[in-house]
This record gives sequence, C-alpha cells and structure tokens, in this order.
Amino acid sequence: MANARTTFHEVFSEIEALATSNATSNSGCWTVEYLTRREIFYQFSGNRSVAGEDATGHRFDGTRDTLTALPANLLVPAIADFDNNTIMAFYIGASTSVTTIAREAVDCCVRTPEVLLVDITIDDEDLLAGTRSLTRLAFVGLDTNEGWSPLVPCADILTITDMIHPFWCHGRQIARSGSLQIRI
Repeated sequence: MANARTTFHEVFSEIEALATSNATSNSGCWTVEYLTRREIFYQFSGNRSVAGEDATGHRFDGTRDTLTALPANLLVPAIADFDNNTIMAFYIGASTSVTTIAREAVDCCVRTPEVLLVDITIDDEDLLAGTRSLTRLAFVGLDTNEGWSPLVPCADILTITDMIHPFWCHGRQIARSGSLQIRI
C-alpha cells in the first residue's frame, strides 16, 4: 500500500464514485466517520446496488451539542477537509472507533488529531466471479506543529509509509464463498 496521503486520495475517489455516481456498475456499501479537530463528528453510510441506493449522513457538533441530519451528497465536501492536514498517517492499532483512536493519539502527545475511519465493500462487476473488495482504513491527520515523527512513541499505532496489516487494508480481495483471497 502506498503512503497514507496517496492512499487517502485513492480511497476518496472510491467513496466519491460510490456516493455520487449514477452508474449502477459500482455496487457496494460504505461507512465513513470523520472526527475533526474542531469537535465536529461526521458519520455517513450508504449502500448502492442494481436496485438503487440508500445513504444517510449526520453531523454532531461537540461544542454546541447539536445533531443534524445531512444529505448524502455532503459526504465528499465534508471529508475533503481532511486533505488539509499537513501530515497523514495510517492508524495500525487495535481500536475501531474514531474517539478511541483519537484518544490513543492524544495519549502519544498528539494535541489535536483528526481521525477518518473508512469501511468500503465493493462487489466485483462480474457477479459470477464471486469476489468483493474490502477497504478498512483509519487515517490520523496531524498539523505540522504537532511535532510528531515516526520515531516517537506513537510509532506503534501510527505509520506514514507502506502498511501490511491483518485487519486494516485497502482493496483486499475476499471471495464471497468464505475463503479468503488476499491481494495487497
């Protein structure tokens, strides 16, 4: 897998295709959660198939304690802000919630991390092939003045370079019959 920023751009394109494309060739489901350093939490989920699409979104403002339903077409603009982070890292720890990942980063002396959690399953266009692609990634965004480097204690939960991991993955091929075919 490429570095975190390059992978973010690839995943962003996949999400954009699933969330905004009118073509039914992109069949799959996704969940995106984004915790900003401004205490805004976005949560989007959707499903696209030959039968149609279903998507929902929410925005929770932690400073105002407000919850707002969002149309799914705001997914792409909402997560586009994550690209403004000077440093992007892959999260490689065991947690699977944005708040826990953020807490772990703060425990490693990162003052204001942003966390983007993405889970995408895309069915193979050839349904007879019986495979689907799985992307499950957590990105942590940092400001330049955070002082983080791969040499500090966070190195056991954050990496900016190539990543091979049993849980976190990008484009991992899975056979629908249940046997695992891994392509990294």
